[in-house]
Amino acid sequence: MSSPEQILLASLTHLMARWSSAGTQAAVAADAGVQVDPVDLPPLYMLGLEGPSRASDLAAALRISRPTATKQLNRLASAGYIERVPDPADRRASIVRLSPRGIEVHARLVDQGVVMVSAALTGWSSAESAAFAAQLARFVSALGASDPEREPAPGPARSATGSQNGE
Repeated sequence: MSSPEQILLASLTHLMARWSSAGTQAAVAADAGVQVDPVDLPPLYMLGLEGPSRASDLAAALRISRPTATKQLNRLASAGYIERVPDPADRRASIVRLSPRGIEVHARLVDQGVVMVSAALTGWSSAESAAFAAQLARFVSALGASDPEREPAPGPARSATGSQNGE
């Protein structure tokens, strides 16, 4: 018999594999009427969820290399979904944020994601859905607190955004 932890781990593994697959992301984008390479969606989602960020901080949050993030951000900028603005804390650096078009595209992607989640919750009561959402949010928060890759707290050698090199 599997423990609840083993069942949860297996379920999370399947969920992440399905949700993050290029095929699923391409289908979400297509259903939302968004033309974007599926590999470029994570930074778009993250900027929509978390707001403006330095490219280096975005790369760290997505667990990708800075060169990979730069390539993705360049493609998103070419598509008109993001814009770079000077970082008021460091004139050598820039902040990446969703453009007005990017905000609209992010909203359409989220709406399509809600359609998918709603379909998966068919047959669940409102109370079950609400309880699951609250428990999942609590679980994700607890995972973040014990994440070995999370950024250390800012110290003397780090800026307020956690970056060391002004990227």
